[in-house]
Amino acid sequence: MTPRTFILAAFLPGTVAACASAPDFPAGDAANAPFPKIVPISEIQAQVVVPPGDEGIAELAARAADLRARADALRGTTVVDEATEEQMQDALSSS
Repeated sequence: MTPRTFILAAFLPGTVAACASAPDFPAGDAANAPFPKIVPISEIQAQVVVPPGDEGIAELAARAADLRARADALRGTTVVDEATEEQMQDALSSS
């Protein structure tokens, strides 16, 4: 990389950022407003109303049962053919 290219690459982002417009800051009463109060998340969560119920439980249980059935079907099956497995075993025993 030539020095000229390096200098151009170093200053290009700064010149592009300098062309951006300044942010709009509030004026009047909004400029002098107090900062928001920082509160613990537990206080915010305590204000959220969670309706009681078990919506979605049946669908979730059905999905879990389906995944268990698929896992049971895959147990004991091989994913590689016999020739490939022999090559893998040969490679393990020769090392």
